[in-house]
Amino acid sequence: MFFLRFLLLVFSLFHVVDLLPQEITDSGLTRLAERARLFGERIPQEKVFVQMDNTCYFLGDTIWFSAFTRRTNSGRPSKISRVLYAELWNHDGFLVERKLVEMRDGRGSGFFALPDTLYSGYFELRAYTRWQLNWGQTEHFHIPYTELLFYNKSMAKDFFRDYEKLYSRVFPVYDKPQIEGIFDRDMTFRPLRRYFKSEPTPPSLLLSLFSEGGNLVAGMPCRVAFEAAMEDGEYVEGTTSLLIKNEKIRIKNEQGEEVTEVRTENRGRGTFTFTPEAGKSYEVVFTSSDGKTAKQKLKDFEKEGVSLQVRQEGDQWMFDIHTNLDKPLGMTIMHEGVTCRFAQIKNEKLKIKSEELKAGINQVTIFDEEGRVWADRLFFVTKPELARPTISIAGLKDEYQPFEEIDLTLTLSKGEGIHPLPMGERDGERGFSLSVRDAVRQDNTFDSGNIMTEMLLASEIKGFVPQPEWYFEKDDEEHRRALDLLMMTQGWRRFTWREMALPGAWEITHPAEQSQMVTGTVNKYYIDNPNEADDLSEMINQTLKEHYQALDEQYIERKERGLDVSDYNAMGSVSKDYSHEKQKNLRRVERQFEERGNIKNEVRVHAEFVHPEYPRQGIIGDMTTQKGRFRIDLPRFYGDCLFFIGAQDTTKWNRRINKLFKKKYRQYNWIQMEDDEYERVHEDAEFYVRLNFPYPRWIKPYSYYQVHYANFRDTTTIGRLITDSLHLMDEIIIRARRNGLRRLDLSKPAYVIDAYEAGNAVMDAGLITDLYSPSRWVKNPMQVIPWGSGNTGEIAIASVLNYLSDMGMYSRFKYTLYFDSINTDWAILDPGVCRRYSRLEYIDKMFIYTDYSPRREGSERFRQDNHPSVEVSLHKYPDNSRRVTYRDRRYILHGFAYQEDFYHPDYKRNPPKAGQKDHRRTLYWNPDLKLDENGEAHVTLYNNSRRTQIKVEANGLTSEGGFLYN
Repeated sequence: MFFLRFLLLVFSLFHVVDLLPQEITDSGLTRLAERARLFGERIPQEKVFVQMDNTCYFLGDTIWFSAFTRRTNSGRPSKISRVLYAELWNHDGFLVERKLVEMRDGRGSGFFALPDTLYSGYFELRAYTRWQLNWGQTEHFHIPYTELLFYNKSMAKDFFRDYEKLYSRVFPVYDKPQIEGIFDRDMTFRPLRRYFKSEPTPPSLLLSLFSEGGNLVAGMPCRVAFEAAMEDGEYVEGTTSLLIKNEKIRIKNEQGEEVTEVRTENRGRGTFTFTPEAGKSYEVVFTSSDGKTAKQKLKDFEKEGVSLQVRQEGDQWMFDIHTNLDKPLGMTIMHEGVTCRFAQIKNEKLKIKSEELKAGINQVTIFDEEGRVWADRLFFVTKPELARPTISIAGLKDEYQPFEEIDLTLTLSKGEGIHPLPMGERDGERGFSLSVRDAVRQDNTFDSGNIMTEMLLASEIKGFVPQPEWYFEKDDEEHRRALDLLMMTQGWRRFTWREMALPGAWEITHPAEQSQMVTGTVNKYYIDNPNEADDLSEMINQTLKEHYQALDEQYIERKERGLDVSDYNAMGSVSKDYSHEKQKNLRRVERQFEERGNIKNEVRVHAEFVHPEYPRQGIIGDMTTQKGRFRIDLPRFYGDCLFFIGAQDTTKWNRRINKLFKKKYRQYNWIQMEDDEYERVHEDAEFYVRLNFPYPRWIKPYSYYQVHYANFRDTTTIGRLITDSLHLMDEIIIRARRNGLRRLDLSKPAYVIDAYEAGNAVMDAGLITDLYSPSRWVKNPMQVIPWGSGNTGEIAIASVLNYLSDMGMYSRFKYTLYFDSINTDWAILDPGVCRRYSRLEYIDKMFIYTDYSPRREGSERFRQDNHPSVEVSLHKYPDNSRRVTYRDRRYILHGFAYQEDFYHPDYKRNPPKAGQKDHRRTLYWNPDLKLDENGEAHVTLYNNSRRTQIKVEANGLTSEGGFLYN
């Protein structure tokens, strides 16, 4: 019922403005502000936080985690989504495991088991909901030419869709201890088949400039924030100067003093203020403490616009607004997407008391009646109570003896003198998650925030925020100023004002999941209008022209920088000889006309669900598409199930096809068709069903502070925090050989994929399978993918593109195909053997080996002799056995993950024996610790077999939106 009401609110939003009273709609500014307000209140976003039981792990350990979701319009636990996707990615950027976590009232828990067969390194835990993917969508960088590898551009757009902000946590995973209980910090990275012949180029110093409000207007005082950091993200301290014609000009620092240079204030960041003159070009020069320099130019200033400066003075926030526009302007202030204030403005200074604003990131936007945003700024409102933990812990000792009993009492902090926590009547039943670990054997990483720092700060900041808890240790000028610099340099617009205020600027692309669901489209295989093919030549010319223009730009840039350009010459970038490419790619481009994405006449979709625990829920979907799309709600289930789906045009009755269709759906033991009958059926197929899974496929490289440690701090001084307290990776033994070239190790694949699953993934991605075999092109793609008659070599090539993409550069993989480890390039095989390897029904697994690391996408090191290599080995079933094949799509869907309990020994009931060892590093884990009527929880646990200290971490969210943390 809640979900139904929520959807009604969502769909009514786009008509609400027409229903507003006349006194509200008579002003364009007021109308836009009201629409933005209604959007934020009626279409909330979700934020995710994940607490893990420890800060580091060893192969063979289990990762225990607890997840929380929070809605932005109220701050309360979110009930929008009951399905959370938790993913574990390894050091190189390959997916290890994905789990579906059942969320109840915004809470859920799960675990990942780390087998000792994995490679160690820095792993990433990523978590998100499907509803969350409606925001922050971007296009992942790719080579334009790659879009020709898809059946149409819409499928390519789906493939390269990326997301700006998902919850992510990076943590070290070490080798399994060689001696039990001896936790050496050793890492053995995945051995790459090919090693780089040269050392990596040292990271360069970069200077980034951020104009306050988003633009610089000539003739108006403008403030510019700067950030100095190395390419890998390491902050650099130094001074910044503003030059014109190589001469320093006077600028203003944060205190308003005129100086010739400004020193960094916090984490390589600072600001300066100047008044730019039209037609002049300025240069900003940063000089680091060790003499390195970086430069950036400032030019092409706006002739008209708005200059916005925001600052905090005491207990007030000041908004200095300068404009030369002769039009009415409006200003809104939003907090987590909800509009808190609106005013019509001119050239003026506004003051707002801090107590009138909500704690957290606020967004001020200056706009006109046409919906154009002239200035936009994030600022953080902090309050003293954020520095006070809301959970107090009693019973802690400085040190514990082996097997000693530990009694802790956790109490919600409330009452006079302490920030009163928003509590609900059922909060005693909700509780929070609690981890107690061996403090001596944990790692002190820079990812050390809690649920408050994540929900209020890190979730709305672009990139990684090292040690976010520091910003809240004190509510003083130093910490406030550091927060403001963070907003100006690393801020990210989770809430895009134009999308909220303008009709049609935003649409729902991912539904909210109250239960597991399947969404997809039905697609055609043929051209309805043959005249459309006449546009092929023009389309090819335009696509190839864009492709070579991009190549030329890269060629010129690399040549100016003195880098190697032999790859570009070999590909014909300079010659622009299009004719050969036209012929080579003719068939590929034709596919874009054959698959139209949306069918003209709606068809019927039939789906069946097969699970041993739900024998009576076989047929779950028999529906008509809407604009070629469909959605199927699955029954709530755990573990895996079989899922079958197909589509038919009921207006065109083919007796033979429909007879098979009905026969097949009358039984769970699906029929095995003979090859000739199978292909005859598919000759008449008009559609294929494509499922749209919500999984984001792109990962991001690690920043400097995600793979470095910090020492335990005894001060809050920022200099000690970031600069002096680094615990570098040199203290960790990393086993990874360098230089040289080794032969392929067939025992260490990057991916092991079920062949049928690989074929399904290729089909759902929209990739063309016969890329390198134009002569084998057939009208019906179902004859070449995964339904038994497909050529597995073509599927293997498409799978490489599906899992590894184009590497973000103009080059190709060195590709080799193996049949059960036999190289097909030189082996002479029996034609019967080749035939079996070429048919999917004989293939069990597909092994992919590569020296490519997705986290290094676009790296300069993947050049010339260092081009990545890919080997795919097809492993067929033993004794020439075959898998069952099906006419329509067949999937293995994953339901909610089964839960396990954490083991807590009771040494009071079972005293330890002489010489007994207990090597637990996580001493206690409870993802749902209950509170009593007094807001207290009592915990009894036992130490391991070592003398040690303990670290307690608690996180939770009350029903009224209060943060629980210690």
